Amino acid sequence: MYESKLRGILRKAKNENPETRHEALGQLFQLKQEEGMEIQMDVLKDMIKTAASPFPERVDNWDNPSYYLIDFVCDFPQPEVIDGLIKHFDGFDIQAKERAIEVLLLTEEEEIFYFLEEKIIGLMQTEDFLIPYRELTSYPMLIKGILDTTLEKLDFKNYKFAIYDMLLSLNTAGVEQGYRKEVVLPILLKDYQAEKLEYLKFNQDYTTKYVYTAWKDSYLIVRSRMRLFLHLMEFYFSTEIAQELQEALDFLDPFLKTEAILVCISKNLPYENGTLLQCAEDIETAEMVFWELKDKNLEHLYPIKEAKQPHLAKTRLFSTIINLPEEEDGVIRYPEDIEIIDKVDTENAYGQPLRYYLLKFSEHNVVYAGWAGGYALEDGDDTANLWDGSYTDFVEFTSANIEGHKQQFLQKRAEEIEEYENSVFYESSPRLSRGAWFFLALLITHWARELFTGFNNGTILISVLFTVIGGGFCLYEVAKNKKRKIMIIGKQLVKTDGTKQNSIGMSQIKKVSYDNKHVLVYNLKNELAFKFPKKWVRYELFYLYMKEHTGHLNNSPFIQS
Repeated sequence: MYESKLRGILRKAKNENPETRHEALGQLFQLKQEEGMEIQMDVLKDMIKTAASPFPERVDNWDNPSYYLIDFVCDFPQPEVIDGLIKHFDGFDIQAKERAIEVLLLTEEEEIFYFLEEKIIGLMQTEDFLIPYRELTSYPMLIKGILDTTLEKLDFKNYKFAIYDMLLSLNTAGVEQGYRKEVVLPILLKDYQAEKLEYLKFNQDYTTKYVYTAWKDSYLIVRSRMRLFLHLMEFYFSTEIAQELQEALDFLDPFLKTEAILVCISKNLPYENGTLLQCAEDIETAEMVFWELKDKNLEHLYPIKEAKQPHLAKTRLFSTIINLPEEEDGVIRYPEDIEIIDKVDTENAYGQPLRYYLLKFSEHNVVYAGWAGGYALEDGDDTANLWDGSYTDFVEFTSANIEGHKQQFLQKRAEEIEEYENSVFYESSPRLSRGAWFFLALLITHWARELFTGFNNGTILISVLFTVIGGGFCLYEVAKNKKRKIMIIGKQLVKTDGTKQNSIGMSQIKKVSYDNKHVLVYNLKNELAFKFPKKWVRYELFYLYMKEHTGHLNNSPFIQS
């Protein structure tokens, strides 16, 4: 069904009429939203080939079939798709190349990384390429290979900040701290001082409320760049940098002050304890200070020694609200007067103890209820670790008493847990066997020949009998396969084979491996819980879903890649 639609889309995508192309890309977008699709490999290969071929001249930004076709096939990262992306890479539109790079990075294969290094270096010789620096963060050696050839681009506006981000990733990974310091340091200092002039236009009038209600992106871009520069100063240090850091300790923006004080701590530069306390108490940076110090094994320097959890809960709710999607009616979300009211101790779906805080806050002269948490209590009563479920439904605080708000919260959690445990996150059934597909091909060929040569009484009965028997066999196999399923339902991995069913909780899995024919699931005792034929799943996709649904566990199982 999907295959015929996709082939129609491929034809329309190359049509000279822009309206026809627009219709095709709209249909492709709709198909992309459907979950659990399985597409025949020959169709995916044709989509890749088409994406690498010439298209009519573009009439608008949306008119980029090459990108949308590659974006679609990248949802099916099977080995044949990966091979096709590499083979036809040079023919793609530049945006399609950027999307293909994101998927190729996920393979984490050495040969493919050599390929990507060459292609990214080549693309950086243009002015339109967007370096996928966030995706590259996990691969510092690949970053180093790219920078070894392209560092001179640091002085080019188009690539400056992406290269700074890559330099930060390379240094924080510890691969080569102070990488090419003789080149980077003078440019970093020059760029920081230029950006500082932009920041100082805001500094005197700085308030948190101005940032999120008035200045917005015009300021947040400057802040982001300043934070990046200050962070890099930990690795590119000099006497002049030390002077800049001392000045930054007096900035009114708590994020910049925090970045500066963290570098001062790492470089044993002087700072006031009151400055660190100020950053730790600020609604914007309280969490940042704690976690940055903890990551550096300097948690003992965190100045708030007691009741960290309720203090950090205020910052968590503040961050949750200001990062909500912008309202269509233009209403600006900015919570004020955030106050802890009560707490609820409960458990997550895996039986681990959690704590949520009931808070109230005001916005546009209305007081609302909100929740921050859940803080994991396994490591202590005042731990900062959390499974983030902070939210507000903007329910007026006066609409219920404290117990009423708590009951509403517990009821909502119970409904969410029930919905989660009954949600099917992954489902796969075996396809028709090769024998069945071979028979169908023979059947189509046979009837085509009969139609071409004409029927006669001697062969028509045999043809009908052949069709009935073979068709019955295929229908039987289809019906049988519908009762064979591998599913992730809630926190359970489930195997169904007719009336027989096996299941195991995600937290009870020790490992998942496979051989040539089967996928094998082992329990915590390292005993085989059950196995199923490998052809029942598209293993690459099954692997991704299993990683997604087990990665948060304290003892995540081994999932063979």
